[in-house]
Amino acid sequence: MTLLSVRVREGAVRRDQSVAVALILLLALVFAPAIGLHVAASAYTPHPAAPDGVAAASATAKPSRG
Repeated sequence: MTLLSVRVREGAVRRDQSVAVALILLLALVFAPAIGLHVAASAYTPHPAAPDGVAAASATAKPSRG
């Protein structure tokens, strides 16, 4: 192994690290606002005391077919 190949390999490692840092930065710029808006929307929207959906409605008993 020569000194030149060691220097080239160190340059490639630095380049790989810079690509990883750039990728993480771009992903953070894309997903951080979306996650922040989701958290803010769920934190600041009023929630009803009791749900008024299908799960809250009482169902009448169906007659058996037997």
